[in-house]
Amino acid sequence: MRFPLLLTALAVLLTSNAAGGPPQITLTDDLQRQVTVPRSASRIVSLAPSITESLFAIGAGDQVVGVTDYCNFPPEARSLRRVGGMINPSIEAIVGLSPDLIVVSMEGNQRQDFNALTHLDIPVFVCNPRNLEGINRSLRQLGSLTGRLREATRLTDSLARHAARIRIDGSKRSTPMLLLVSVQPLMAVGKGTFLNELIAAAGGNNLAASTGLTYPSLSREMILTADPEALLVTADAIESIESLTSLYPEWTRLSAVRNGRVYRVDADLISRPGPRSVEGLALLISYLHRGQP
Repeated sequence: MRFPLLLTALAVLLTSNAAGGPPQITLTDDLQRQVTVPRSASRIVSLAPSITESLFAIGAGDQVVGVTDYCNFPPEARSLRRVGGMINPSIEAIVGLSPDLIVVSMEGNQRQDFNALTHLDIPVFVCNPRNLEGINRSLRQLGSLTGRLREATRLTDSLARHAARIRIDGSKRSTPMLLLVSVQPLMAVGKGTFLNELIAAAGGNNLAASTGLTYPSLSREMILTADPEALLVTADAIESIESLTSLYPEWTRLSAVRNGRVYRVDADLISRPGPRSVEGLALLISYLHRGQP
């Protein structure tokens, strides 16, 4: 009974064309659009690193023909044809690959590019998970689209068990913290983002969430006043912890700095809503609860 229930939950509808052509599959994507594709899409263009990682993780890597300039994991993805960046993909390059499916993420892809893609007469499917549960749903959807549902379900079951084992009980004290994705200008992870959900699962109290913005700009004085117990900065934003206090010497008074709780974190691992997100969760837990009982 497991697979029929799963297919129902995913709103999957299998059909075949009137001429007896190949079977098709219809799914509802994260923009609540019904998208119909040939079952087991075999020429896929992925327009987000998280999607590329997801496709490889469920065993559909050999069905991917094009990726973005930022798709660097797994290593096999680096040899695939590049179609540009997430915000400036080349429509010409995408069409030249003759894909039967294009998968995008609205987190990094632009609305105008999405609109252009939907006019190509090529199925465009949107994966835009906002939490760990959403990631597992996207993995199963990709499994259905690629004929890899069994592999995807096996993976999501494993990821769900792992996350349940390590996530922090919400009844425990949360750690007041900030996660900076840029230091010039200062920009933090805020509310309504996948990363904010990951922080909550890791037992963090995201001080920037109170702004109500997704990626708020903060002043150096605001951060000094907030005085986070832990300060995380994506590794692509600073070369070293010392460079941060060189930029903002008054931050030596921050609790996080005084207690040695400033960390450079792997942006790829924590910011991509894909199969490695549970590893990102474990990393955040190790930082936010280091030295705590």
